[in-house]
Amino acid sequence: MEKKPIAVKLIGKKQEYYQIQFPNLQIPVQVNDDLYRRMRKSEQYQFVGSP
Repeated sequence: MEKKPIAVKLIGKKQEYYQIQFPNLQIPVQVNDDLYRRMRKSEQYQFVGSP
């Protein structure tokens, strides 16, 4: 069974952290530059509607 990627949205950048909105969370998650780049390359996440 193939897993679908999680659809996440980049809200913006606050200081040195990227704010990413996950579908089941009301508060955006803040990640550093390294983790953000890993998420962009990963097949587990699909960035939708990003600026």
